[in-house]
Amino acid sequence: MVMVLLGVLTAIASMRMPGDGINVGAQAEQLASDIRYTQSLAMSRGQRFRINFAANSYQITDVSGATPITAAVTLAPTVLSGYNPPLTNSYLAYDSLGVPYTDPTTALAAQVALTLTSGGEAITVRVAPQTGRVQVP
Repeated sequence: MVMVLLGVLTAIASMRMPGDGINVGAQAEQLASDIRYTQSLAMSRGQRFRINFAANSYQITDVSGATPITAAVTLAPTVLSGYNPPLTNSYLAYDSLGVPYTDPTTALAAQVALTLTSGGEAITVRVAPQTGRVQVP
């Protein structure tokens, strides 16, 4: 009876432990939070800020991209991709009204989807045009 009970407890514990130690859901929530922070920063300071994306990282900077506001967040082995529609400059910028831009003069025209993928799991963070509203499933 004790062996059966230990077997059941071991099975339950192993289901709750992530296989590779990466929680894509938590990373998606953090990315969404950092996008919201970028928008809030732009609105509270009355100037543009942007969040720059790379395949395995992202960073919040000033509008030029030259001065970092935060340290780069590394996602490896998670991959950040699927900029849909394509973000040709691989960043989102926010103006003082919180409106998202894809470059210095072009406001985000359609909802953008940023997909985080790791170990066969994929989660998409969405950013709405005009309002910059960020959604995570």
